[in-house]
Amino acid sequence: MVTSATQATEPVEVIDAELVDDAAVRLPANVVVEPAPAYRITRHTVLAEGELPPRADEHARFTTKDFTVPDRVKKRITERGARNTRVNRDTTRARFERWCAQEGRVAQPTTTTANVAAYFGYLMERGKGKPHSPHVPYSPDSLLAYCTRITTWYPKGERPDASLVRQMIEDYRLDEYIPAGGEKEQSAGLTLKYLVRVLAGIDETTRIGRRDAAMLVLQYGMLYRSVEVTNLLVKQIRIDTDGVWVWTAKSKTRRKGNGRWRFIRDRADLRIVARVRAWLADLRELREPTATDQNPADGETAYQPNKPLFRALTTTGNLKRRANATVRGLFLGGRAVNEMVKARTAAVGVSIINGLKVTSHSLRAGPNTDLAEALVPLAERNTAGDWSPESTLADDTYNRPDGSIDISKMDPFDAVPLFGRPEAEGS
Repeated sequence: MVTSATQATEPVEVIDAELVDDAAVRLPANVVVEPAPAYRITRHTVLAEGELPPRADEHARFTTKDFTVPDRVKKRITERGARNTRVNRDTTRARFERWCAQEGRVAQPTTTTANVAAYFGYLMERGKGKPHSPHVPYSPDSLLAYCTRITTWYPKGERPDASLVRQMIEDYRLDEYIPAGGEKEQSAGLTLKYLVRVLAGIDETTRIGRRDAAMLVLQYGMLYRSVEVTNLLVKQIRIDTDGVWVWTAKSKTRRKGNGRWRFIRDRADLRIVARVRAWLADLRELREPTATDQNPADGETAYQPNKPLFRALTTTGNLKRRANATVRGLFLGGRAVNEMVKARTAAVGVSIINGLKVTSHSLRAGPNTDLAEALVPLAERNTAGDWSPESTLADDTYNRPDGSIDISKMDPFDAVPLFGRPEAEGS
């Protein structure tokens, strides 16, 4: 090939390249290769064969309305669950949050297992009460309840390792709490032997006496928790010729409110019919108080189907005004029942039975113990006490075994003379 002089004198650039068939690859100018799509996949994703999961770049177009609920709905969300449960839960979480703030740790919007473990270590070492006060250890059962309340504060998938903290608490139970003399708190069993003494000590010529006596026999007969007896309405009691029918709208076991009637047969030792009838007669006479009259003649009667069966009374036997009772309204609280039981048992010298303190829960443990001593099967006691059919609590927790009904204040040292046996004269 012949080239011109100019071409011959220019340097030749050699390019190392691969020969390609132009027909095989034809790319348009300025090609932009798109990345493969990203998908939202979790362990809970379920797809049909051939179906693609949702793309990560596809977002729902929410507006403010999608996150807003009416005030009444917000109140239901905030106040879900039993009030006592909410109060205990929120108090426990607030204490954990305050401790984290003091220690420079993060409690919200998420936290770590180490933060929770450190907090429970602090509770175990410090105990109850204020700093520098006598050490009162937390019971392991209380700590286990706190652990659940705190760890369930966080969304699933972001919760601290509760199993680690629970193991810490069980080790604390075995290595520290029990060796230091810790014991599980239990209420005494207010069995029939003792309840009859309590009832005999009540002055039933007064309205307060008639109310308390009726409450005690109903709580014993139904194996009620204190809040269950206070939740009773007037319409939920029906007097029959040989006993009383009682309707329980819901219980701790039956939270969904599948109510049931149960019959309590009258007995000469409890006189349930007479005592309930006497209290209902009082309700018919009582009128809702006003600011100027404790029992106005033209006032609304307390004997109304949807009003509480048991009411707060003044010392003179009239209804108390409950304008400031924003939580329970006209209903008594469980604490009021507990204080009444303590006062009535203390008045007849049975505030402690077999070393255990009497509380309102004693009217749940006591009748169950009586039934167990009478060889009533567990299944029947579960029904009577509204425990789950498969529960063993009536045997494991609410029974006071070892013949506790017949134990009296006997000490073998009573046989030993005071100051020891005197020496024989002349020895």
